[in-house]
Amino acid sequence: MNSLDITLTTSIPSAQFDFDHTDLTFRATEWDTYRPEHGKPFPQHDRHMTVYPLKELSRAFSIAGIPRSQQQLIKWETDGVLPPTPFTLGRKRYYSENQIRTIVDIALECGLRPRTHVKKTGFSELVHKELSYILQLELADEQPQA
Repeated sequence: MNSLDITLTTSIPSAQFDFDHTDLTFRATEWDTYRPEHGKPFPQHDRHMTVYPLKELSRAFSIAGIPRSQQQLIKWETDGVLPPTPFTLGRKRYYSENQIRTIVDIALECGLRPRTHVKKTGFSELVHKELSYILQLELADEQPQA
């Protein structure tokens, strides 16, 4: 028996045998499957956007597991934590789906939890930066060419 015979008979761990496939299983959370409800058309230049009431932003926070009331979100806007939304009809605040998703995603990224104070995170700076970019795209005069 030579050294080549030994290597062929010796069990060499293989990634396909030693790999734990259960770690790769994706489990969708409610936030992953979230879809906003109660949209309204909002005239924007020569097209209509769909915007959603403030209660939908509050609902999105709850679905993501970090509940915030409508009153808390209004206070955040008043205190400058959230930038004011350009979508208002009467005295009601509305948000696009992109805004809602971005705000909640940033809150999750910053570690905002039910009992975490927003000022102890970098939430405000990030949300101002990202929303200004999103609004530039959404409020542009022309839609991007497909």
